[in-house]
Amino acid sequence: MTFEDFRKWALESSRGAALRWEEPDDDEIMVLLAADDYDAHHVIPVPPIYLMLERGHVHWLKGALPDIVANRSLKQLAFRNSAWVSRDPKYEDQPVDDPKRGEMLMLHIAEKGRYEIWNAEITRGKSSLPRLGAWALYATNKDGLTGALPKHLRKALDSRGAGKGPTMPSADMVLGPWDVPDDFLPNPPYCGPASYARENTISTYIVTYRPEAPGRVIGGQVFVFPESGASQDFVKGAMQALVKAGNKEVTGRQLGDESHYFEGELGAKQLYRYTAVWRYERVFCELSVSGPRGAFEARDLHHYADLQDRRVRANLPSVRP
Repeated sequence: MTFEDFRKWALESSRGAALRWEEPDDDEIMVLLAADDYDAHHVIPVPPIYLMLERGHVHWLKGALPDIVANRSLKQLAFRNSAWVSRDPKYEDQPVDDPKRGEMLMLHIAEKGRYEIWNAEITRGKSSLPRLGAWALYATNKDGLTGALPKHLRKALDSRGAGKGPTMPSADMVLGPWDVPDDFLPNPPYCGPASYARENTISTYIVTYRPEAPGRVIGGQVFVFPESGASQDFVKGAMQALVKAGNKEVTGRQLGDESHYFEGELGAKQLYRYTAVWRYERVFCELSVSGPRGAFEARDLHHYADLQDRRVRANLPSVRP
């Protein structure tokens, strides 16, 4: 995918999203758009917890983005956000205080060695639904761009190693930041493709969330296979591994073409885990919740498995032959 192709997609998708925003601080604004080494598109939201912390999305760009870029083999990035602007010099440093302030949608687009900033004016009528003006190129890397956004986007791209394998559509089939409690963060070392399954799959993705204080974990994974039948083998293998680890099979509602539920002690018997494994013709899914006894119940497993399954079903058309 060329830089020009990626730019066109990022500008068009950002326009479509902006027309749905009713307020300047709506969640949809804090989204990273990306393309990977395998020419797949990614839409990655900033987890809510980061927006509650000091420096918000900048903290996310600094801490989590390099891992995301590496784990998803991303080569092009576009970060969008809205900003207040003022034409009055009096409010140059604090445009939000200007009663006649304007609103601007900004899109930072980058690949290694190239950087552009585009903006478009947002206007709102009495209905609060916005209108977006024409996109205009504001600056490029030739203008000597500085600031937190250019710095962290460039750093993430420059520090990335070799591609780790396709992660789409699997990355859209696991739990997202808005599916888990607000205090849960993605755990980057345990998020990304499954290297051991790369040779036999179309795409894989593993995601793990936990709060800042360790103990509770919500994790899921999805593997997409090129042929039917492989998902059955993976379900059998997962079940055998769970039983071998001392888990017992329990009842649960049907998911996909085949589903199984397990629970049992984890590690040194200080933690307890609930696990669901299920499949579709060419897709294997697993979801687990674990923590000290009482931290989770079976109904929590069902809740998060249902959320993940909805994501899987929404993306099934993309894996059908």
